[in-house]
Amino acid sequence: MATRTAQPDAATQPSPSQGRAPDPPGRTSTPACPGRTTRRGARVAIATLVALSLAVYAVPALLGHLVVPGDDLTQNLPLRELVGRDLAAGHLPIFDPFIWSGSPLLAGWNAGAAYPLTWLFAVLPSSTAWTVNLAAAAAVASVGCYAFLRAARLGVLASWAGGLVYAFGGGMAAQVPHLGLIVGMSWVPVALLALLRLTEDARRTVGSRLGWTGVLSASVGLVMLSGEPRAITDAAVVLVLYSVWRLGRCTGRWRRDRASSHAVPGAATLAWEAGSVVAGGALGIALGAVQLIPGLAAVATSQRAAVTATLFSAGSLPVRWLGLLGIPDLLGGSGSFGAPRFLASYSLTEVTAYVGVLPLVAAVALFGRIRWRHELPEWVIWELAAVVGIVLALGNHTPLWHALIRVPLLGGQRLQSRNLLITDLALAVLLAYWLDGRAPLRRAERLLGSIPALWIAGMVTAALAVGPGFYEWLGVSRRAASAAGALAPWLCVSLGLALGALGLVWAGRRMRPDARRAVLVAVAVADLVTFALTSVVAVDAGGGGAVVATPPASATPPAAFASSGGPVRPIGSLGLRGRFAVYDPGLLDAPQLTALGVPDTNAVLGTSSVQGYSAIVDGPYARATGTHKASGTGQDVFAPKAAVDGVFDQLSTTDVFTPPQYLIRRVVGTAPPPVPLLAARHATGERRMAGGHDATWTLGSVLPVVAAHLTAAAAGHLGAVRVGAVTAGGRVVWALVKAPRAGPGVVTGAPRTWLATWPVPVRATSLVAGARGRGVLEPPVVTIQGRGRYALDGALQTAMVAPHWAYAGHDGPFAVYRNRLAAAPLTLRALGGRGLGGASVRRLSGAALDPQSALVRSAHGVDVVRAVADIPGWHATWRPSVGGRTVELHLVRHGVVQAVRVPPGRGVLSWRYVAPGLVGGEIVSGAALLVVLLLLAWGWVPAAARRLRSRR
Repeated sequence: MATRTAQPDAATQPSPSQGRAPDPPGRTSTPACPGRTTRRGARVAIATLVALSLAVYAVPALLGHLVVPGDDLTQNLPLRELVGRDLAAGHLPIFDPFIWSGSPLLAGWNAGAAYPLTWLFAVLPSSTAWTVNLAAAAAVASVGCYAFLRAARLGVLASWAGGLVYAFGGGMAAQVPHLGLIVGMSWVPVALLALLRLTEDARRTVGSRLGWTGVLSASVGLVMLSGEPRAITDAAVVLVLYSVWRLGRCTGRWRRDRASSHAVPGAATLAWEAGSVVAGGALGIALGAVQLIPGLAAVATSQRAAVTATLFSAGSLPVRWLGLLGIPDLLGGSGSFGAPRFLASYSLTEVTAYVGVLPLVAAVALFGRIRWRHELPEWVIWELAAVVGIVLALGNHTPLWHALIRVPLLGGQRLQSRNLLITDLALAVLLAYWLDGRAPLRRAERLLGSIPALWIAGMVTAALAVGPGFYEWLGVSRRAASAAGALAPWLCVSLGLALGALGLVWAGRRMRPDARRAVLVAVAVADLVTFALTSVVAVDAGGGGAVVATPPASATPPAAFASSGGPVRPIGSLGLRGRFAVYDPGLLDAPQLTALGVPDTNAVLGTSSVQGYSAIVDGPYARATGTHKASGTGQDVFAPKAAVDGVFDQLSTTDVFTPPQYLIRRVVGTAPPPVPLLAARHATGERRMAGGHDATWTLGSVLPVVAAHLTAAAAGHLGAVRVGAVTAGGRVVWALVKAPRAGPGVVTGAPRTWLATWPVPVRATSLVAGARGRGVLEPPVVTIQGRGRYALDGALQTAMVAPHWAYAGHDGPFAVYRNRLAAAPLTLRALGGRGLGGASVRRLSGAALDPQSALVRSAHGVDVVRAVADIPGWHATWRPSVGGRTVELHLVRHGVVQAVRVPPGRGVLSWRYVAPGLVGGEIVSGAALLVVLLLLAWGWVPAAARRLRSRR
């Protein structure tokens, strides 16, 4: 380790880049007042980065275009608004009663409930608080990266470029729909700065060392509290790699200096450095314990409790898509200026890591500066970090995945492509190191730097020359690949950037270092602007305003009959008495879903849902309702059987919203659909007939029915069959039914197909059929006047069955079905062998669907069933009205909800929720916060006082 007694200004130090040439005669690179000039440049650099952060996020908000795309709109913003409401009301934000029939809020992580800037939602308008969070993340990321690079003795302009590229390029720009991810990763450069300071000078004062230890722990703690497990994983990878690198270099230098008999610090000082790093990291983890401990407990009982290869593999980056690192529009972009949208089935947001052509050039060209007989330069660790990020992003597409899946936290997560954020940070740092070089570009550097540019040019040439075949090789469907020709203009932009970078690499050796650096930075900025316009923000080709949300790559338009002709009304305005569910797994009406108020936006509207969009949900609840899958998919979906077997009834689910396409299917042609096809693939509308009982099928709308075909699934003894159309008023209009005929391959005389006709079209909501005998009927095929033929065999035909569920009308394009058997929020269940005579229950406090206390009266004791999901953390107490003391009662699971046995008599039953591990997490985080504040005060207050005295 180098020893020194003073810290000269960074601008006067030699660059860590090897090969810097001395200044030419008659010119000096050091201004007359280097300290003043450097300080002025630093202030300008920081001011521009902060101003840019505000311009990107605050200016659109002021113009009425709040930057809230994708998951931010349906998850992150609503959950943070709920946190703000809880804090403003004086409650800890630990429980969300509006999604999953009641779920953890703090322990669910997605809300970032313990992140300090989230608390702004309690005192500021939600749009203002949201914009502050976004702008702060960009400012912290850019200024933090700039400060880290300056501390590494890089120049002001090079450091500024590194901070700009990291904060506004690649994943940090593309992942804005996942606020927690960019918030967490924004603090990584600050932690790197603290690590660098703790390992750069063995003779740093105790106060300074303690101060930087506090900075390290605070930044790590803020990463932990960001609400995004992937940010924690990526930050851990970066910080561990850099810590090992720095401590290894310090140890190696100490050993070499000791062997040469130079004056060196003792082993105790090196141990003090390592101890500072470890202590800072441990304190940071402890600082996040208030969210980490309850969160891990919630995961342990969630649908993701078991680590599986399917979960780990979901969202892994295909190897052939690595070309996106150099060509952001290789597979399509955001739709700007009429460009084709992302062609592949995955999400563009999840695979975007483009930080520009020059960072790729820099990452390879830097190897040309290495003197292999000398100590490796500081930037080598960032080459390794870039490779590690790519390997992790490839997930199960590398042979290492069998080992990676066993790494704690990493193996239990999906969407491995998000690890590209590690690569983005590494490339930004490598660009800064390359720009900072003052020596002419060596031949090896020029040759190596040409490789990325030529690779990009080759990929673009192949895409233009081969056309659809090239895109099919990339894994794009044949239909989508046929539209790839429209990408040519945007691919030519990437080709131009690559050739321009190639020209700069070879022409740069004739340019003065300062001029070369300025030109390269200008090209990098222009590259980022192009990337933002084509791959991040969707800009209307007609000159309209910017749209921050990028819709799905493909969506099936709703059928003509699905729309009621009126706008969709938010669920919060419908006055529902119970919980609701939405069934639209294919996102057929994605734009309307947001207006409807689907989870998690229903938290803002104050309506309750059996569904949610958070990352985790209680495992038994997910299995019973089918509202979430371990892979993370399943938005706006549920298991149809949950609407039939009583699960939704227990949860007070009164209304289901669905596009009619999930109930009926368009049939092409005039002949009846083949019987084997219906039996094999569309059995959801089958009905078992028994004498004297009718079967019903819903139409999903009020439709003019003129005819219906009914077919027996197999030879049986159905006998005479009658068919009727049920109007919206409940009246049945019976049809004329023709005698059955024999189908091919069926014993003569066995009933097979009936044709029911109505002389006058009947505006019906459902179809009803009855038979004298027993058998199985296939889903009917109805003829709608002027609209063709439809098979009543959708996924929900088995679920939305009368009289359990009744068609209640439309809300925009969504059919609404009402549950006639939904349980009340509080119900009583008699104990074995006893009745409910005289027993009653009445809510005293809490919302209707989230009662917190109730007055209960019973003569012999009773079970009180509460229609809230039975998740770990709930407790119940009983306080008799006359005498006695408050006692704790035992909660048990009743299906998917809670039940508690109450003693005889009259009293108050209360419920409270405490997330498992919350109390321990609060104690650990509180103690860690106190220690961090003491470290910062001890380290920085005396230094600030000394600076103040020196100015006087």
